[in-house]
Amino acid sequence: MLSGFAALPGHLLRRCHQIAVAIFLDECSVYDLTPLQFAVLIVLTEQGPQDQVSLGGETALDRTTITVVVRNLEERGLILRDKSGRDQRSKIVSITAAGQALLNQVLPAVQQAQDRIMAPLTPEEGAQLLNLLEKLAEGNNALSRAPVRKRKVKP
Repeated sequence: MLSGFAALPGHLLRRCHQIAVAIFLDECSVYDLTPLQFAVLIVLTEQGPQDQVSLGGETALDRTTITVVVRNLEERGLILRDKSGRDQRSKIVSITAAGQALLNQVLPAVQQAQDRIMAPLTPEEGAQLLNLLEKLAEGNNALSRAPVRKRKVKP
C-alpha cells in the first residue's frame, strides 16, 4: 500500500492522466491526433456545429486551449470555422468530411487505448472506478479552471 506523497489523490490522478495520455498517443500515433483534438472532433460529431466558446465548455477546455486545438484541426482541414450569422465576434465550428473520416478511422485505436488503460482492473473494478471518477469530476466541476459547461440547446 502506498503512503506519504505517493498516496495523495491528486498525485495519483496526475500519474494516471500521464499514463492515459501516453497510451492514447501510442495507440493513435499513426493518426497524429491528440486526446484534446479527439475530444473536439467527437463532440462536434455527437452534437453538431457550435460556437467555439460552447465547444470549449463542452470539452472543459479554457479559451486559450480551445483556440489552439481548433486552429490546429482547421489547419489540417478536419474542421471549419465560420462567422456566426447571429454574432460576428463568434465563430461556428463544424467537422469536415475529412475530419469525420479520420474520426471513424481512429475510433478502434481510441477504444484500444481505453482498454489498455483499464487492463489492470477487473470489469467490476473498472465500472466502480468510472462511477467514482464521474462523481469526483461532477462534484468538483465548479472548482475547475475550465469547468464543463453544457450547451443550452434552443428549441
